[in-house]
Amino acid sequence: KLNGDFPSHFFIRGEIFMTLKNFKNLNKKRINNNLEPFSNPRNTASGTLKMQKSIEVGKRKLDCFLYYIIGENLPFSNHYENLQKAKEWGFKIPSEISLKNNIEGVVSFTKEWDLKRKELPFEIDGIVIKVNSLPEQKKMGFTSKFPRWAIAYKFKTEQVQTVMKSVSYQIGRTGAVTPVANLEPVN
Repeated sequence: KLNGDFPSHFFIRGEIFMTLKNFKNLNKKRINNNLEPFSNPRNTASGTLKMQKSIEVGKRKLDCFLYYIIGENLPFSNHYENLQKAKEWGFKIPSEISLKNNIEGVVSFTKEWDLKRKELPFEIDGIVIKVNSLPEQKKMGFTSKFPRWAIAYKFKTEQVQTVMKSVSYQIGRTGAVTPVANLEPVN
């Protein structure tokens, strides 16, 4: 149920996810029922949305964040203030979003969240940097798939060590021999 002075017609977009706590609890139940645990919360949330039984989907305790509002009669001419207004209307907007006025602020924000992302109750692999001004967004437009006014900044992939169990060799169709390392599996 929405509150306040929201426009009569708008679209709001976001992402559905599963918290780490809910993922851990779900896997605990699966293991107790002799089922294979799921590998990660992101794929589990995605697979949950494809399920046919809504009762089962409801048991998975999915959550969402909304991060993009589109409409002709939005209260502000910028993205950030419209999201803050959507929060007042009752939508779940991430509290971690921040408005930066220069590239130094953006770089600082990305570095900060690269370190702090482990403290979040859900997984992230990066952040999205957006142009705040709606008129500027409109000028910049879209490619065939993506907005030109937003870019995904991906954090450096985590690295871990493992054991190389053996090396095998594959012979390709041209006769080239390629060594293949057989590694101990790790997440």
